[in-house]
Amino acid sequence: MGIRTAIEHNPLVAAGLLFALGWSLLIGLQIYNQMGSITGGDWVGRHGIGGLMGLLVIAAFVGLAIATFGALGEPEPRPEEWPPE
Repeated sequence: MGIRTAIEHNPLVAAGLLFALGWSLLIGLQIYNQMGSITGGDWVGRHGIGGLMGLLVIAAFVGLAIATFGALGEPEPRPEEWPPE
């Protein structure tokens, strides 16, 4: 139940998801380095509030991708039967 299981079950999807996670983290780092001050200053162009919103969107995407990756790592594709025998 982890990265090894996810790669064994769906290698193409796991590779694509890992690529998307890496790409998102690189873009988030680029946004962080280019955004300006959050308080005051020039509100035209690249400013701190826009950069902060971009980082929040990327963080939400990374969280969803990690949750999806966790679902790929499950050994059983369906839940257990109820009531147990």
